[in-house]
Amino acid sequence: MMEKTSFKIDRRAIFFKIFNPTVKSELRIPAHFLRHISEDSPDKATLRCLSGGIWNVKLHIDEDGLLIHQGWEKFHKDNHIEDGEFLVFRYDRALQFTVRIFNKNGLEREAKSTTMDKNQKADTFKNQKRPPKYPYNPKQTHVDVENGTEHETPRKKVAVEKAKVLLTPDIPQFVKCLKSYNVNKSCFIYVPKSFCEQLSESANKTTVILSNSEGKKWKVNFVLQKGYHAFCGGWKQFVKDNKLKEGDVCVFQLVNTNELKVSVFDNPPEYLLKLAV
Repeated sequence: MMEKTSFKIDRRAIFFKIFNPTVKSELRIPAHFLRHISEDSPDKATLRCLSGGIWNVKLHIDEDGLLIHQGWEKFHKDNHIEDGEFLVFRYDRALQFTVRIFNKNGLEREAKSTTMDKNQKADTFKNQKRPPKYPYNPKQTHVDVENGTEHETPRKKVAVEKAKVLLTPDIPQFVKCLKSYNVNKSCFIYVPKSFCEQLSESANKTTVILSNSEGKKWKVNFVLQKGYHAFCGGWKQFVKDNKLKEGDVCVFQLVNTNELKVSVFDNPPEYLLKLAV
């Protein structure tokens, strides 16, 4: 009798880049990949190679998304990465990436790490927890092998047109890509300070109305605590009733006094994800 072999599938999110002159000073994280990053305002990250080397880098947000900025040049120089080589970034959660480097011949090579300062290494591993598994996302997209970007599918085109009609500068609004903490356990969502000026606030707490595309309405608590504005009480019920999940993009638009219409995109166009940053 043949013995059965069980295979464990690594479902952590990945993206790739082909190293070339345009990514020598900074490297852009694909817009659709941002849905996997749970931190609301990421500014630092860690790159790790299979050889054991670790590099601390800073992230920069611009109008087109998120960039690996300061520290990136040191990473690729320390590892002697050449034009045309293939880099695969696996997201291990908590803003930690494992980078695998492939030669032009398609074979993976070991990264040549440099000696790190002991204190720097200690800081990197301090309070580090084993990353949880990332849930498998069965959605498939068409990928441009040259730059790792997506081509528009018919469903994506519908989402693009819907977003274009929806977004208008005449209406106070904000866009959020839902993270794990927005839909699980603690279940709350931060509201941009610039948008809060549009809401009528009473002391440190008030109530707003959220409505969906069908016109159904939910009462949600809007609170100000430690300098943060957030929707909390009632938000969990809104999430449950509308079957919201991590990675969905929500457009919040003020339609009446303290009443917001929420439009949900489960397959958002790239430019909408950039707005969510």
